[in-house]
Amino acid sequence: MPLKTTPLLLLVAAAMTLAACEKKTTDAQADAVRNTSDAAAADIDNKADTVENKGEANADAMREGADAVRDRGETKADAIEAGTVGATTKTDQLTTTTQPTEPK
Repeated sequence: MPLKTTPLLLLVAAAMTLAACEKKTTDAQADAVRNTSDAAAADIDNKADTVENKGEANADAMREGADAVRDRGETKADAIEAGTVGATTKTDQLTTTTQPTEPK
């Protein structure tokens, strides 16, 4: 079940642009991670709804996968904000990279 990357990339670019105006880089990057993982999880949830409507049995497993995507995104975003991991985010105009500020 491949994810459609174009809408996700547009979402990330828009989130980064808005977030960069008022937030420090790590907060903007963390928000981008959250937005991307939420969008991916929502896509999985929508596919699970379609599967469920067709009477197929694996919709619950798909929803658990969506929850796992959200959880991993939140964990990564929290680590970026805490400075324990670095991140690189890209828009059509710039690339921003942060390094960890605390050891793992």
